[in-house]
Amino acid sequence: MERALAVMFLGLTLVVITFVFYLQANAIGLLYWRSFQGNELTCYYYGGLSLHQVTFHDSQRKCPMTRESW
Repeated sequence: MERALAVMFLGLTLVVITFVFYLQANAIGLLYWRSFQGNELTCYYYGGLSLHQVTFHDSQRKCPMTRESW
């Protein structure tokens, strides 16, 4: 019985830590993808439950890791 409770506790702890990391990664904009069209770079960021789109022209070839540059 104690072994089952220990496994359930570790599983629940892993789920909570994973969820907290996901929320933190969303809060600072680490989850994103990009697309190129001609001379435009479009970066799509997840921010909580919404999606933000930022477009750069000519000057930038990489998406910023954080949303500070918005």
